[in-house]
Amino acid sequence: MKLQHTVIILLFVHYFSAKAQEFKNFTTEEGLPSNEVYGVFQDKNGAMWFSTDRGICQYNGYEFKRYEPKDGLTDITVFDFYPQQNGTVWCSTFNKKVFYFENGSNQFVPYKYNNRITAFLRKYSKTSFFIKYLAVDKDGTVFLSNGMALFSIDANGKTSELCKPVIIDRKVMIKTKNYTPDLFNRKINSQQEVFFASDTKVPSPLTLPNNLAVLRNIVSLDQGKKLVVSENVVEIVSPNSPSLKINNGTSQPISGGKMGQGHFWVGYRSNGLRIFDLTGKCVAHYLPHATVSNVFRDCYGGLWVTTNDYGVYYASSHQVKRFEMENKVVHSLTKDNDGNLFIGTYNGDIYQKGKKQPIIRLKKAITSYPAYVQFHEYKSATVFSHNNKLYLGNTLDRNDFIQVTKMSDDNPEALCLIQFGVCTIWEKDRILSDTLAFRVHDISRIGPKNYLATMEGLKIMVNGKVYKKKGTQFSNRIDDIDYDRHNGILYGATLGKGVLIYNTIKNTVQTIDKTKGLSSDIVTEIYIENPKTIWACTNYGLNRIRFASSGSYKVDYLSTANGLLSNQIKDVEIINDSIYIGTGKGLNVISKKEFDALLSEKKYFLRLKDLYINSNLYKGNREKMHLSYNENQIDFVAEAVSFSGNKEIEYRYKMKGLDKEWKTTRERKFSYAYIPPGDYTLLVKVLDDGRSFSKECVMLPIHIDKPFWKTYWFLGIMGLVFGAVIYFFFKIRVLSYNEDIVRELLRLLLKRIKRKDDYFAFKESGKEIRVRTSEILFVRSSGNYIDIVTASKTYTVRGKIGDFLSLVRDPLEFLRIHRSYIIRIDKVQQKSKKAVYVHQDEIPVGETYLPELDKILF
Repeated sequence: MKLQHTVIILLFVHYFSAKAQEFKNFTTEEGLPSNEVYGVFQDKNGAMWFSTDRGICQYNGYEFKRYEPKDGLTDITVFDFYPQQNGTVWCSTFNKKVFYFENGSNQFVPYKYNNRITAFLRKYSKTSFFIKYLAVDKDGTVFLSNGMALFSIDANGKTSELCKPVIIDRKVMIKTKNYTPDLFNRKINSQQEVFFASDTKVPSPLTLPNNLAVLRNIVSLDQGKKLVVSENVVEIVSPNSPSLKINNGTSQPISGGKMGQGHFWVGYRSNGLRIFDLTGKCVAHYLPHATVSNVFRDCYGGLWVTTNDYGVYYASSHQVKRFEMENKVVHSLTKDNDGNLFIGTYNGDIYQKGKKQPIIRLKKAITSYPAYVQFHEYKSATVFSHNNKLYLGNTLDRNDFIQVTKMSDDNPEALCLIQFGVCTIWEKDRILSDTLAFRVHDISRIGPKNYLATMEGLKIMVNGKVYKKKGTQFSNRIDDIDYDRHNGILYGATLGKGVLIYNTIKNTVQTIDKTKGLSSDIVTEIYIENPKTIWACTNYGLNRIRFASSGSYKVDYLSTANGLLSNQIKDVEIINDSIYIGTGKGLNVISKKEFDALLSEKKYFLRLKDLYINSNLYKGNREKMHLSYNENQIDFVAEAVSFSGNKEIEYRYKMKGLDKEWKTTRERKFSYAYIPPGDYTLLVKVLDDGRSFSKECVMLPIHIDKPFWKTYWFLGIMGLVFGAVIYFFFKIRVLSYNEDIVRELLRLLLKRIKRKDDYFAFKESGKEIRVRTSEILFVRSSGNYIDIVTASKTYTVRGKIGDFLSLVRDPLEFLRIHRSYIIRIDKVQQKSKKAVYVHQDEIPVGETYLPELDKILF
């Protein structure tokens, strides 16, 4: 497949940063039919397709579905996919018998003129002819080429030899050393073109390389250039200019294609994937152990690399970079005026990362006590708490400074250091220490007041006196406080109440917690980027809070679902456009642009894949589902595609007209055991990591007819019948005293008319179960659960006994005789005023339910 039709042109530098690109490997262990993979394609539903030497398969982000000749393929070995403008996708095979399928379907159709292909190859004895280009025009004519010969087969089966195979005289080639057939290409439709070579006198501005071995691929590049890949040479040929030969070293090229604007890729046997610019410079090298056969950029910008030996590799488009350190637990971060990043780790090591420089270790821990780093603005130097010593830059300042638990950074003239029970203020050129009777987590010095973050909440110290800030919002444990001098706002990181926002000027307070969009209520660190933007480090990701002038705000966050090493965020630091994120498993970095890109609207190809009516696959019209009264048990199978992490996808659904609230599930299948007659609309949306990144919504109208015995005409007839029955009952004065007999006879009559088993559906231990209501003996309440008792088994279901009668189709078959028991009437063997007996079980009768016993007739 030609990559110019499959690559999304993207900024090259981002996607091929050697440190940023991390691949996930898919092999037979994950469901591929084989690790020898040739082609790749994405269908209109977002699913990926792979062709292998053992059939083809479809991957939807959840699982692989494999197809073989028994499913309609013309050969077990399939080489490539060729999507066409008319909506079909054609496939080439090892036996040269092609087949196609509709984009988005899995119904495979053999090409009816495969015998014409066989006849053409037999004519020229081309057993080594393999289809590399296949295109279908608007008239249904199929064009096929191996890069040298070109022939076509029209809709009626007529074969046209457009360019006969070039007969190469190897002896002449050796003597002349300049045998160069001309290269031609022909655009067949908007998605496909074909290449072929000719030694005729027809002029062409392009020529193939000398001494060309087995041709692997020809691809159109920018500026009219063509990439020619064979087993012994890779060249860029240009119109009326010398060709550019690529230095392959000792590696054997086997594939190649276009890679965005101004770049192309070459796959090598056992030497991976190399990316080149149009000058022939190699700018990236990936998977050096693999034999790369194809490269594909999906609609999300993700990169798929197929190999002949290691299956398929995938790299997400928006990747959060990771930095390697010996000690992975980051404890604190800071930056200096030169843009250097300093990292204190939990085991006491201190690292530095300079501009465009790798991370180096500045100081190695001896005591293994957490290291703190903080830039002192007044001193224009970084302060290190390391090995129970205090350093100002590389200079030892205090030799015995034990167990620093926090350094406060929001006062440019004073640096506050917290130890157990001791607070130290490094103000200009003097250091003052004071002992407190309680534990302090952080200090913010604002004028004469020192605001203290403590276990009991926010406290204020003035002139040596400490008092607690009143108000329930100030009473939660606070681990970090930072002061915005521009707005006079003090921000607090609370453990349980989210972000505390205290306006020290207006004396107002508010909180931003999980109910308002924060990823977690447990916040450990606050970082003020500017008066309009703050960052909150939580135990479930990094939150960005942006405030508008109106007072409103917007919360966005990243988590492991977006590529972070851990959801436990220790600290954050911003240097220019880069966001450095210290986590419990290492250091991440992402640009602000990429942060926004990760949170932008996404396409999930959300759809209802299948529907089951009474456990049978529904194949009717979905535009307006019109179902009969007994087609009311419906299972829906939804599917959304997200290759970066389907495990985070949830489905949010609601049956409008039946459900009052939205329901969520991680399962793709959700069921309605009984839907009463009426008009409804099923709504399905997708959530990713608990957030909505898409406006996609599936809407399915459903109409369920009333049963005929509930229609007006039937009710009229039954009214007449009922009147006649009553008349004759009164006539003969039998049973006229007991209206329950009439009720029971009417129920039995309706059941005789319906002649259909009723079911009660529920979930037990994650399994969906249906039980015939006729098999239920009784129902027993057990707290928040009910026991469904049958002759063979007892099922325990979460629910209330009062809801049971509303969930069965015919509640007249059951009778509640106790606050904890509901019996099936026709299962009663004996009854008394104290108990009834069902299947040798004694069921007590509640005093308030004694009148109900009259409804049990023998």
